[in-house]
Amino acid sequence: MKHNYKTLLLRLSVTLMLAMTSNALAAGNMRGDVDDDGEVGIADVTSLIDYILGTINNINETNADIDRDGSINIADVTTLIDYILGTITFPPDEEEFNVGDVSFTMMPVEGGTFTMGATAEQGNDGSEREKPVHQVTLDTYYIGQIEVTQALWVAVMGSNPSHFIGNLNPVENVSWDDCQDFIASLNRITGRNFRLPTEAEWEFAARGGNESQGYKYAGGDNIDNVAWYSGNDSWQIRGTGAYGTHPVATRMPNELMLFDMSGNVHEWCQDWYGGYSYEGQTNPIGPARSEERRVGKECRSR
Repeated sequence: MKHNYKTLLLRLSVTLMLAMTSNALAAGNMRGDVDDDGEVGIADVTSLIDYILGTINNINETNADIDRDGSINIADVTTLIDYILGTITFPPDEEEFNVGDVSFTMMPVEGGTFTMGATAEQGNDGSEREKPVHQVTLDTYYIGQIEVTQALWVAVMGSNPSHFIGNLNPVENVSWDDCQDFIASLNRITGRNFRLPTEAEWEFAARGGNESQGYKYAGGDNIDNVAWYSGNDSWQIRGTGAYGTHPVATRMPNELMLFDMSGNVHEWCQDWYGGYSYEGQTNPIGPARSEERRVGKECRSR
């Protein structure tokens, strides 16, 4: 495993989160396409105005809520016109997927530039393997709101390899290759192109992306609020004599509404293990090959 932001939680479990490139989501979920014709243009402005005036009622209401505030009104018209004129862009939307009766949500992470590695707010908790810190620029992508649960794994693969059993617990006891098999099966079922996040994508998301408040951990400076770790995961709390995983999303999320980005379990990334350099990078994918192993983000904390 590489790059443990904070080794307060020493787990042997490894799980995964899903990622997608920004153009991999459903084309049908198209903000601004009010008349549902596959394009966004002045005809959509006309339809939106007619809907607000009550002269028509046959529009795509999801796409018509341009500013995503839960209502359709004149503010949406103004925003749509600004978008058509090119003065603004739309931030990406989250999207929900279903496999059988199990659902999961992919959250957008808008592209940006961040400082990767053992940054100052980590204090003495940063690892030497996370140095030197360096600038990384990423395009927009999507990442799972939660870790892949055992319920989702079973829905895709038909069996559960986990040691700490629970439908809402993260799947664990899986290798990097196991994760690739799972993702290949998920892609066949959904017709999409899921993958593991790169190490840089994982870290940017954990830090809160462009919404980052510079917290020490993912979502706050108080680790007990945002993470399950060795300090709050004990027999005194759980009523058992052993550590284990916890149901996902039972601690506070981070700035991007991503849960368990600190604590609970390690997570696989797509990259091979490799050292850092001072040079800035754009969309890094790690070394082409390594004598060591794939990257796992330890303890999902920062």
